[in-house]
Amino acid sequence: MKQKIELNLPANLSYSSLIRHIADEVFASVGFVKEWSNRLKLVVDELFMNAVKYGSTENTSVVKILFSYDDQEIEFRVEDDGTGVGKVSADQLRTIVENNKKNNAVTNTSGRGLALITNLWTDKLDIERGSNGGIVISFSKKLETTPPPPPTLVQAAVQQQADVTTPTSPEPKKPEVKRAEYMVKLHGEIDQHNIEVITQPVTEQVNALPENSKLILDFTDVVYINSTFIGHLASWYNEVAKKNSQISIKNANNQVKDVLDLVGLGRVITLVN
Repeated sequence: MKQKIELNLPANLSYSSLIRHIADEVFASVGFVKEWSNRLKLVVDELFMNAVKYGSTENTSVVKILFSYDDQEIEFRVEDDGTGVGKVSADQLRTIVENNKKNNAVTNTSGRGLALITNLWTDKLDIERGSNGGIVISFSKKLETTPPPPPTLVQAAVQQQADVTTPTSPEPKKPEVKRAEYMVKLHGEIDQHNIEVITQPVTEQVNALPENSKLILDFTDVVYINSTFIGHLASWYNEVAKKNSQISIKNANNQVKDVLDLVGLGRVITLVN
């Protein structure tokens, strides 16, 4: 017999953390290993964010959440009331999701996190018209008791400064450039509720960064990142590269590394301990 947890929450992104923590407990109780719980938690976060941001009126609408599970499978469902400024029909959203599966531009994350992450990490995604005129999005996933393989890498939309020509003779080794280092320390769970506050000082540092320097993002205290943050990170990478400078991430946890690998940024941004 399936267990159910139903939540009716105000349309406010401040509840994102609460939903992720409930999801964590549910996935663990079903028996998912931690690595899979982390991935599915990101999917839950994306679906709630889309329902609040695009399908609801902030602090007026009610977003309906349902976890349904047994010892073999988890199902998650979120329903908005269709009053948001970004309102689309269920058919239109299905088309958006299908189109965005083919779009690997990580600097444009609107709708993309939903498409890419649910496509890679869930067994089934359904998008339907709700009884109150909104949209119902649900996914299901069979129990996974072994860690997943390394995330599927896709083309990251970053500007790689690669020399595609092959020199006819070896060039003298150039002395290593001594780069001035700048560090920004980030904290906590980075989601749609707090992302503007957290990313602003990084953007300001990127804009002020001098030529031939190095920006270190200290992730020691970062617990979680969402797909919108990935868009910011790709944009920072591009801006830093224009200044012949470098960007690296220090002390990222395994969940953060998984998300970076998923969109290909783990290959182009140096990760250090």
